[in-house]
This record gives sequence, structure tokens and C-alpha cells, in this order.
Amino acid sequence: MHLTWRDQPAPAVDVMPGHTSINATSGQIETTPLADAVLDAARALGRDLASKGAAPPHIRTLTISTTDPKSFEAALPEIGLLYREILGGNFGDIALVKGDSFNFTAVAHIPPVSKEVVFMDYDRAELSAEYSPRISVPEAPQIMAAWRVDGTEHQKTRSAEVSYGTDTAHKIDLYLPKGIKAPPLHVYIHGGYWQALDKKDNGHLCRNLVEEGIAVATLNYPLCPPATIGDIVTDCRNALAYLYQTAEQNGYNGEWITISGHSAGGHLVAMLAATHWPQIDPDLPRDLIKGTVSISGLFDLEPLRHIGLNNALRLTEDDARTLSPILLNLVSNAPFIAAVGGAESEEFRRQSLDYADHWRDRRKDIDYLELPGLNHFTAVEALADTDSPLYKKVVELAKPKV
Repeated sequence: MHLTWRDQPAPAVDVMPGHTSINATSGQIETTPLADAVLDAARALGRDLASKGAAPPHIRTLTISTTDPKSFEAALPEIGLLYREILGGNFGDIALVKGDSFNFTAVAHIPPVSKEVVFMDYDRAELSAEYSPRISVPEAPQIMAAWRVDGTEHQKTRSAEVSYGTDTAHKIDLYLPKGIKAPPLHVYIHGGYWQALDKKDNGHLCRNLVEEGIAVATLNYPLCPPATIGDIVTDCRNALAYLYQTAEQNGYNGEWITISGHSAGGHLVAMLAATHWPQIDPDLPRDLIKGTVSISGLFDLEPLRHIGLNNALRLTEDDARTLSPILLNLVSNAPFIAAVGGAESEEFRRQSLDYADHWRDRRKDIDYLELPGLNHFTAVEALADTDSPLYKKVVELAKPKV
């Protein structure tokens, strides 16, 4: 979260022709501590936006009123993550002012309604609904809040935190099984539409993998905005290269690395499977990855260019082409599983099925796995269910073949 103005409300912003400007507010928030107040304010602001026909991507300016601006500024890194958890990377320009109470006030510009088809048979509103799992799963905020609480507690059990870059966005949590020398490594990449969440938020879902004797690494990466998806792909490649190169000193087997990721993380692991590693570093093996599992992944980014989400992602037509795994060569010759919840939207299911179908004619080790009854958020929770076919597939891939 970046502050554009301090000690003054956000100024008026010109409205584009045909757009409608609305004001939305969280109302006065009495909650403490500050982290809880931010979450309550973001949720309330989201509800008010929705009641007026707007959504987070329509936010142009945000004015934050607080009785203690200095404390707010000191906590900006944590506050930014919490705000993203509820409203994504849709900040607009932000003003911080001293006031008598804590509240968020936003100005949003709503584009005109159009039934023009923008992708396949979808108009913009229909396409946005297909790619808005938080709208279709009303309990999503509670699920994600539980992830944060459980993940934070589980993070206390990590064996180490290591760095593959210069800041907190380039950190990795390592969880090593006890009593096992050089265990195989499974790398998990979180989702959040490239805009939200943290490496701790799903780490607890991999707890049973560690108990199976598998080392687990959970990655952080820079978020959009200000990062681009291309930046994130590059950083995830650097992270995986680092994990391979430092295997011995970190205590796991670098010769058997498998990967999984959820949603945006599902896209990122597919991009890693499309990476020619010797081009990154001549000392990296072509078969660095021994198995890939994409959960609710995104393999074709073109539809995202046509919805409000792209205000934060800033994808160009060329970006969508070069960053869509379905348009790239699957360099990894290891098994690939495209898993998706049976209760997810048609587009999320199509993305995984299309990717699997695209490669199955040429590769016999590409599987489509639909998880009956699971939505976009409960699908990844299957990683923690030892009876789930997803869990069993991950364990099967993650254990070295004799």
C-alpha cells in the first residue's frame, strides 16, 4: 500500500465519458486492534461498493481517516497485505488523514453497462463473474481469515526462513521432516490473483506432507501492483533455482523437487514447468522439476484483460500471449496434474480441462483432476485431507521413484 497524499483528503478525479462516479464508505469503525480495524473497514467498504453497483477494481481514490496516522504508517506492510486480502490490489490513489474516527472512503468510477461480447460468448459483466470466485463463494472472507490464523500459527513450526532476494517479498519458509536425511522437496506457491496473500497463508495445508517425510517450501513473491505478472514469474524462477542450488546446505534433496500452487500460484507453477532451466543458468538441469500440480490454475490470461481485475494486473495483449502457459511449450517432461473444484465456475473448470486436453494427445502423464463439490477456496484445502485424491497425487509425485 503506497500513500499518495498525507494530511489531505484525496482530490477529485475527472470522470471518463459514460462512467458514473459514486462515493463509498466503510462508516466509522470501532474495532481494535489496528489489523482487525483494517479488515473490518475493507469488508464494509466492499459491501458499500457492491450496494452501489461498483466493485474494488472501480476504486480511483481512497481516503483513510485514523486517529493515529503515525501508527498506521508504521504498520503499512501488514496493512497492505490485509487490505489486499479483502479487496485485492485495487488501491487507487491513497490519502491518509488524521480524524476523529477510523474509516475508509472511496471514490469509484463505474463504466457503462455493455452487452458487447469481449471473450468467447461472454460480455464483460458475465466474464467478470466467471473470474470472481469471492463473489460466488460468500464465505470466502471467513475461509481466508482462517487461513491467516492457522497459517500464522503453523509458521511457528518452520525449520528456517531463507532469502532468495533482498526484501520480505523474496523469502521462503522451509519445513523439514524430523529424523529424515535429505528428504525430497515440495514447493508450494500461494494464490491471491497475483495481488494478495502471503507464504504463511496456506503453509498449514502442507502439514501432512511434512509428516509424510517430505520437505516443504512455501514462497513469497512481489505482488501486483506494483509488480507485474512477468516480474513474479521471473522471481519464482529465481526462487526455484535458489532452492535447487542450496539443497545441501538447507537439508533436503535437490535432485527431487516437485511443485504445486493454487489459483495464481497454479499459473505460476505451470510457467515454471514451461521453463528451460539451462537458459536461466547453465548449471541447472533441464529436469529440475519432477512433478507439477496446478490447483484451480489459470493457463490462458487473455480473458483477464477484459475485466476490471486488469486495473491491477495491467496485462497487455502481448503479456497475455507470452505469460499464458497453454501457449507455451511444456518443457518439463515430468507428470502434470491440472486439478480444479467441481463447484468452481465454468471458466475455471474450462481452463484446467483445456490445458490437460491440449497436452494429453502428446503426453501420457498429463491428468485432469476434478474435485467434486469443492469450490475455488475449498479445492486447495484438499491438500490437507489425507483421503483426498489431490493429497494422494501430490504425495505420489513428491516421493522419489526407486
